[in-house]
Amino acid sequence: MHVLQIVPFADPLIERLPALWEASVEYKMLQLQLINTVRKLAKYLGSESPRLYKFTDPVLVYSLTQDPEQVLLEDALGLWLQLVETAPKLTPHFAELLKCAPGLLQYGSETLKSCLLIIESSILLGPATIISNYGDGIISACSTLYPDIVGEAKVLIDNIVLTIIKTVPRSSWPDMTPILKLIISDLNEFSDYSKILTMSLSIICYVIIIDMPYFHQLMSSFNNPKLYSNLFEVWLHKVDSFYRIEHFKLSLIALLMFLPYQPEMVRVFFKDIMAVVEKSVTKCTDVDSDCRRYDCLLKKSDEDENDVLLEGESEDYKRRQILRKADVISKIDIVTFVKSKFGELQGLFNQEEFAKLTAGIDEDVYHKLSTLDLA
Repeated sequence: MHVLQIVPFADPLIERLPALWEASVEYKMLQLQLINTVRKLAKYLGSESPRLYKFTDPVLVYSLTQDPEQVLLEDALGLWLQLVETAPKLTPHFAELLKCAPGLLQYGSETLKSCLLIIESSILLGPATIISNYGDGIISACSTLYPDIVGEAKVLIDNIVLTIIKTVPRSSWPDMTPILKLIISDLNEFSDYSKILTMSLSIICYVIIIDMPYFHQLMSSFNNPKLYSNLFEVWLHKVDSFYRIEHFKLSLIALLMFLPYQPEMVRVFFKDIMAVVEKSVTKCTDVDSDCRRYDCLLKKSDEDENDVLLEGESEDYKRRQILRKADVISKIDIVTFVKSKFGELQGLFNQEEFAKLTAGIDEDVYHKLSTLDLA
């Protein structure tokens, strides 16, 4: 239903909400029903959901921090998340309310999941304000949790880290070192869990692309001479775990930016590196009618420029779409980039050594790379 159809009928209900809440103060089940009704109303209202704030602001404060039995907690978190997702802008109350989130992360799995989703959506809603005021606390809380959680909760924390990295300039990042060290340490342990592996590698790739010196500093802090080798092992041998073209492209950009700083790793893994380059280029490119290879994601990005968002899509979804279009992988032509970086790789070795390395490439891989004039 369109918001314009909802609003005329919503206003009379919104006006009665405070009285209904007061009347149900002795009946938690009625309050739960009221919270869930308001959550659904917020979803239908979409960007008009601020009409509800006069009612929802005090209800959320009570349900999250003052309800002695915490009966309302789970449903209040659902309402909070819905309001953040439909909010057109960050309000002082939403920013203030986020102080509650780290303390709630200690609760059960569903509460934890809801809190992590709220944190991520809040960062998307007002990245500069949220990260400057709460970034250190968020990273600290996530770092404390990270070693003891598995599965979806770990993916949600990875999403928060990735959202921070992508939404604010490098100079505005909180201290990411504690959580990034945990993510790097966990790579081998979770190398068979494709979603965690993909998210963790994506975070590493963005750090490499955005701030290579910081990444080297991060790796050096482990005092483990085998760490680079371990990273390459996972990175090169788990490419098939990626499930979206964007992941292949991101990984390829970061890998080719990183390799010139690690010539010894290039020597050791050259055959595997070339196989990954071929696989990744094949995944994220196609050939036009003139037999010219082009970047599929760039073409898709161009086509998306004139897209009109469909009715019913939330403000949160729109924010994610804007972020996606601003991403580095939407700006770089992978065909041109690969050709340029391959030239840099050749420059690391003399002609004879490079010829020996190239001779070790699988014949099929070599042939496919040759179509790009790379080998």
